[in-house]
Amino acid sequence: MEATEDRMKPFNHIDARTIDEAAELLKSDKAKLIAGGTDLLGILKDQILPEYPDTIVNIKTISELGYIRETDGLLRIGALTKLTDISESQIIKESYKILGEAAKSVATPSIRRMATLGGNLCQDVRCWYYRYPHQTGGRIECYLKNGDGCYALTRENQYHSIFGGLRDKDTPCKAACPGSIDIASHMGLIRDGKIEEAAALLFEKNPLPAITGRVCPHFCEQECNRGDFDEPVSIRDIEKFLGDYILEHPGTFFRKPEHNSGRRIAIVGSGPAGLVAAYRLRLAGHHVTVFERMAEAGGTLNYVIPAYRLPKSVVQDCVRAIQSMGVEFKLNVNFGKDVKLSVLRKEYDAVFLATGALDPVSIGIPGEGLALPGVSFLISVKQGNPTDVGTRVAVIGGGNTAIDAARTAKRLGVKEVTIIYRRTRNEMPASPEEIDGALEEGVKIEYLTSPKKISGNAGKLQLQCTKMSLGEPDVSGRRQPMPLKGSEFTESYTAIISATGQQSELLNVKIDTQTTRTQRKGVFAGGDAATGPATVIEAIASGSQAARSIESYLGNAEAGNGGKDQSLLRFNNDYLKKTERISTSDMPVSKRSLDTEDRTYLVPGGVEHEANRCFNCGCVSVNASDLATVLSVMDAKVIIAGVGKAREVPVNEFLEAFRNNLEPGEIVTEIQVKRPLANSVQKYDKFRLRESIDFAVVSVASILTVERGICREARISLGAVAPRPIRAVKAEQLLIGHRLDEKQADAAAAAAVEDALPLEKNSYKVSIARELVQRAILTPEASAKRGNNAR
Repeated sequence: MEATEDRMKPFNHIDARTIDEAAELLKSDKAKLIAGGTDLLGILKDQILPEYPDTIVNIKTISELGYIRETDGLLRIGALTKLTDISESQIIKESYKILGEAAKSVATPSIRRMATLGGNLCQDVRCWYYRYPHQTGGRIECYLKNGDGCYALTRENQYHSIFGGLRDKDTPCKAACPGSIDIASHMGLIRDGKIEEAAALLFEKNPLPAITGRVCPHFCEQECNRGDFDEPVSIRDIEKFLGDYILEHPGTFFRKPEHNSGRRIAIVGSGPAGLVAAYRLRLAGHHVTVFERMAEAGGTLNYVIPAYRLPKSVVQDCVRAIQSMGVEFKLNVNFGKDVKLSVLRKEYDAVFLATGALDPVSIGIPGEGLALPGVSFLISVKQGNPTDVGTRVAVIGGGNTAIDAARTAKRLGVKEVTIIYRRTRNEMPASPEEIDGALEEGVKIEYLTSPKKISGNAGKLQLQCTKMSLGEPDVSGRRQPMPLKGSEFTESYTAIISATGQQSELLNVKIDTQTTRTQRKGVFAGGDAATGPATVIEAIASGSQAARSIESYLGNAEAGNGGKDQSLLRFNNDYLKKTERISTSDMPVSKRSLDTEDRTYLVPGGVEHEANRCFNCGCVSVNASDLATVLSVMDAKVIIAGVGKAREVPVNEFLEAFRNNLEPGEIVTEIQVKRPLANSVQKYDKFRLRESIDFAVVSVASILTVERGICREARISLGAVAPRPIRAVKAEQLLIGHRLDEKQADAAAAAAVEDALPLEKNSYKVSIARELVQRAILTPEASAKRGNNAR
């Protein structure tokens, strides 16, 4: 059929004859299963799926999946069993009453005659942002449709979760971080007052947070969803706080390995990539030796980044902490002269080259040899022997090295410092705050200006330049600067600093930047040595990857992460209201120096405030399946089949993830439920806006076993209040061993919603859930069993 704006897109429709055939077809990301079709057809018509299927696999043609059987106290229901058949089954009415009640509560009779048990259990989530019809006004790119955020957190949310959300992909801040740091999780630990645990979680991914908390360009903050609401969270300042906490307790974090592997690893270079690789490989039990050509370890961290941004003491503390683990540092060793790669390869099981990128890149103009390389200038200052650059300095370049050189020159007392940059500020690779700092300190920036020639003598140089205009984008994606005819001019300077980039000395080494492997067996290379100048966090990520690759090369399996954490995300109204970001100020310009940090940072109270502003990004849609809530309280099992295989999963585990925990090519084939005890009281109740057809706003399923007036077993599950059914464990515990009177019912109902943290507009759901729990406990049947009159 021809697709239009208000019709379904075309797709192939295949009738599967067997479970294996259906499972094989469903391995494709472009295939969807259809049974009853009451949910899928509407979704297809409204075009709300992130990716539209090209194939619909019909399994109604697999006749053996529709049945209700009971054997030896175990009820088996085929996934294609219609809801009408479940509600009318005599077996279910006699012993599994709650299932029949739930099935009968779904929609209208006509829908129940088509809808299936498996379809109801696996139905898509309920959220109006997710289900907003594409043709009505354009797609709403919410979290579940490949967007970055959940609209319901800060907008209309009266029907959404009151127990938190779920996350099944990286948050925008984590996705933007080259180190893949789980920022939202350590924010949550800070909110809970668990500073050490938060530091440990951060440290697991980034062993140098005291450094990155000072110099990272914080890509994470640039992508923080809070920035679209008021202001982004001060992620980097919190990282600095946790990093300093780690350095204050080095023995807690930088621990010696529990065993020694007998393997020896050589690392050349002690910059961020080398330090992190050394930490991780030593932690794995290997003997690690780091070779550094300078007199102190730390590489660019120690010798290039100005102390006003990164104090030398912080770098030294990090090096000492790694050294305390048993890492050996050999200093003043010049790689290639004092020690050669061929020797290292013979003496060590693996070699990691992390030599950095300190060799200047040619700017390709006559007389460039008269310019002072930016890195050399910064190193001389950090070593306490600054090069005399006179009173009028030009810095060529637009990256952080150029900004650092210009600001450092100013702090040395140079009266006039001018940055020459051939594009505009929008294209400058330096971080915006560093550019702002330079301008505050009186550094001038000549935009759209390109150097053409350097001439003269030391202390009296002439720089010939040409003005530029921006043309079409080049390979970097930035607009190509084009010279303006007749715009040449010449200026005189006492010194010219060239900071247009650096390159690695490993120019002839072929490196796989994804794995850090080189063409030579057992030799790896990473950090700036592999990629050219990059950020510290990118170097840290490279060092971690090198450690993983070396471990794999040595035959050590990489430890898994235990799978995704499917615990519910916690929210509260305090951090879903507009709040101001705590501002950290820079030292007044008049008091800035070379050796003292410019910035003030968050103190403990400010850290908690900022952590409390984190949205803890996820999705707060609800699972509105009536059958899921009931099967949860019945501790049912889900039978899942794939091609030539089958597995059995507890229903609560099945419901942990969004939609379900099915893998590609898997199908739910059967639900198994143990028969409840004969003296149990079963009840399913739900609140909805229209009696006959609406989904539950709140639902409660309960099974209570009462003997001689005392509750012996209690199971209560809440539905439509979270992305999955919520077992009211605290309420269950309060009932067991007690009479089911009004006092106990009130206490249990309160316990059932004790952990609720409603959003701005759905707190009424807490009251409804509490009332439904009370009603379940004080049913006439339960009253009769305890010997009291019905309520």
